[in-house]
Amino acid sequence: MLTGAKCEAGVCTCDSDYTYVRGRCRKLVDLGQPCSDDIDCFFSHNRESVVCHRGSCECADGFYRRSSNVCRRRVTKKLLKSRVSSMFGLKYKNRSLSIKPSILYLFKPSPTDGEECLVHQDCDGDNLRCVNQRCTDAAAQTAKSLQDVAIQTSQSLEKPHVEGSPAKAPPAPKTRDAETNTDTAAATKRMSQMYGTGDLEVWGFGSFFYVPELSTFAVGDPCVEEGVECPEVPYTVCRMGQCHCREGYYHKEGRCMAELGEYVHDGQYCEPGTQFSNRRCTCRNDQFYDNNMRTCLKSALGINTSCTQQSQCSPYGAAYCPSVSPKRCTCHPYARYDEATELCVAKDGYEAYCERDGDCALANARCSTEKTCVCKPSYYYVNERCKAANGGECETAADCAFEEAVCQSPSVQSEDESVEPAEPKRCSCGKGHYYQASGNRCLKEAEQYGDECSVDEQCQPLLGELGQCIEGQCQCDENEHHFKDGKCNMKIALDARCSKTSECFVDGDDQDNVECRNSACQCKFDYSPDVERQKCIRPSGKNSSDRPSALKVITLLLTSAAVLITGSALRDAYYG
Repeated sequence: MLTGAKCEAGVCTCDSDYTYVRGRCRKLVDLGQPCSDDIDCFFSHNRESVVCHRGSCECADGFYRRSSNVCRRRVTKKLLKSRVSSMFGLKYKNRSLSIKPSILYLFKPSPTDGEECLVHQDCDGDNLRCVNQRCTDAAAQTAKSLQDVAIQTSQSLEKPHVEGSPAKAPPAPKTRDAETNTDTAAATKRMSQMYGTGDLEVWGFGSFFYVPELSTFAVGDPCVEEGVECPEVPYTVCRMGQCHCREGYYHKEGRCMAELGEYVHDGQYCEPGTQFSNRRCTCRNDQFYDNNMRTCLKSALGINTSCTQQSQCSPYGAAYCPSVSPKRCTCHPYARYDEATELCVAKDGYEAYCERDGDCALANARCSTEKTCVCKPSYYYVNERCKAANGGECETAADCAFEEAVCQSPSVQSEDESVEPAEPKRCSCGKGHYYQASGNRCLKEAEQYGDECSVDEQCQPLLGELGQCIEGQCQCDENEHHFKDGKCNMKIALDARCSKTSECFVDGDDQDNVECRNSACQCKFDYSPDVERQKCIRPSGKNSSDRPSALKVITLLLTSAAVLITGSALRDAYYG
């Protein structure tokens, strides 16, 4: 596989920008790009769909351009007719069969089937629609449905043969070939195994199938002529003295089988489940090439339907098959689904496809890692524009991405103040409002305890950093905090360390009787602490009327008398 190959989960595969075809990983070019050979062109799901014409990749004859880089076969409602091409063979849907004259075996199509399709656009013709993966004439289908109803009604009136069972037709006689002494039923079974299942009917004159003789030479045997096909082994080449399958072919059960899209002279060199058409191994129009280019994948029947590989989603435009479950065809982030066209259509402007920032035509947009145009950091997509978030530059408030916004210089305190022309204006919330980044909105700040709120930040300008929005109201958490001096403060018990008086807390209504003194919560003078009960209480000697006790009065009088006596003695000693 060489260039473009990698080992993933123990399996050799191609890198994301490469496609496996003709024995190696190749970097293919898109429609409209220069090429030198058909194999240079990206084919999505069918190698017959593209050709290199006049040095440029384009859709092949009989195919139409479904989306930017996908060509699909254009089909009609023609019945699946087979034609005898000559006395030496036949073609079934342009499928050459190696049969000697003169028994000709043809697939017998259902008279109501059209060719395979996946989307309505596959069907080329007036009134044609893709119904159950067949191109169908809508008007004819309606008429047939009415006819079927009439036939069923008529048949129900007929007398049954035996207790409601229809009469059985006599068995068809076996036909034997006089020359080979083989019956045609066995030949029919062999044809079915080689060229797919389906009803077969005998057409012609009676003869035999061509069965190639077994070769005595095999893949892997020694050979002499370097670069030449090995004798009696089709699609081989002599390389380094040994017989190998050519590029685009692989060894299986003694043969070099063809990969999808490669030329062969006989359908026996195509894998079962594939088609032999136009001397190539191919898939039906409603199937897709597997990445190994050997088998056909069933179709994904639209967006949000199961898939295993990217090719299955190719008929639906800008769609992909996710690498993780659930694996369903999904529109790329830069596309939206259009039911009318059954396509994922690329978006314009916001979320449009991009490779670099310069690809985004939307102002203030950038190219994201998902290759979509999104707003730059600090910008929001509002009303089909990328508008500035809080702090973003603006000309007017209409350039801001949130309501209640003002556009002014950060140094200006009100909208009436003037500003220097060189200083840019920026989006911000008006006075008394808080900007919530997660919701990109301005919220009114609380003006008093208990005001309505939705986030804590609305409460904190009023109640401090411990203010909270609890049950839609600005308040303090009473389990850990208490409201004092207009703020929410920590609850600090008596004798615990503190930094300010508002932190000290005692039970009851005596909050004014405690203070932070000497860096510890203590009761004020004239109050005694009850640490166990966390209270500040009056001393037992203090009466209820707040009048001084008799002991205190006597003490005060004695102290005053002592002061007077001492003063008198000092005066007499000085003047005497």
